[in-house]
Amino acid sequence: MKTTVIIPTYNRATHLPRAITSLLRQRDAVDLDILVVDDGSTDETPALLSDLARQHPCIRWLRQPNAGVAGARNAGLANLLPETSFVTFLDSDDVAPPGRFASDLPRLQAAPDAALTYGRMMLVEALDPETLLPTDTAKRVEVVGINLACAIFRRALIERIGAFDLALRQSEDTDYLLRAFESGAGFIQTDTLCLYYVRHPGNMTRDTIEAKRSFALAVLKSMQRRRADPGIVLNKPDFVLQPLAEIGFF
Repeated sequence: MKTTVIIPTYNRATHLPRAITSLLRQRDAVDLDILVVDDGSTDETPALLSDLARQHPCIRWLRQPNAGVAGARNAGLANLLPETSFVTFLDSDDVAPPGRFASDLPRLQAAPDAALTYGRMMLVEALDPETLLPTDTAKRVEVVGINLACAIFRRALIERIGAFDLALRQSEDTDYLLRAFESGAGFIQTDTLCLYYVRHPGNMTRDTIEAKRSFALAVLKSMQRRRADPGIVLNKPDFVLQPLAEIGFF
C-alpha cells in the first residue's frame, strides 16, 4: 500500500536534498511516493526537483504561485495518487530518521480501528551531512511535540479532516492535528523517533512572537469548535500543547 509524503517548499534548495535523501533511504520499508510542492520558489528549487525526479521515479513535484505553507500542503492533498493509502508530511528543511516507516507503518496496517500513528520528534542543532544523524556535539532535545511529520494518516482520515486553514500564517499544522484528534479517530501513540527538526537561521518558528500568536489562535479555534458542539472531544496523544518556541531549545 502506497504512502505519500507531502513536502511543501519555498526557497529551500540548500536543505531540500537532505530531506528527500532521508526518505529515499527508507524505500525498503515503504512503497514511497514523495510529492514536493514548490510554492513559487525563486532559487534553484525547480531545477533541483527536475533532476531528482529524473533520477528517482518515486519523486513527483508540482509548482504553484506562492500561497504559503497551508496552500502548498493543500495542493499536495489535491494531488494524491489514486493508489495512496497513507499520508504523512515532512518540511523541506527537516529530516526523517532511519526506521521511521519500518516502525510505525506496520502498526497502522495491523490496526484497522486506528486512523493514524503518532510518535516523537527531536529538536536538533546539527546533523552529520552523510549519516543524517545528530552530530556528537549537537544540542538536542527529544519530545512528544506537535508536528505533522510525527503522524502517519490513513487516507480516509485525511479526506475527513479536509483542507488546511489558509487563514493561519503559522500553526496551520497544529490546527490540522487538533481537528484530527477532535474527529473521534482512533490512534496509536508510539515511541518511534519520527522527525529531526533541524534548527537553522531561517526556521519560521524562530519568529517566536508570531509563532505564539498563531499557536494561540489554533488552540482557540479548537476550543470554539468544542464549545459550539459539546459532542466534540479532544482525544489526543500525550503531547504538551505548546509551541516549539516555548520548549526551551531555541
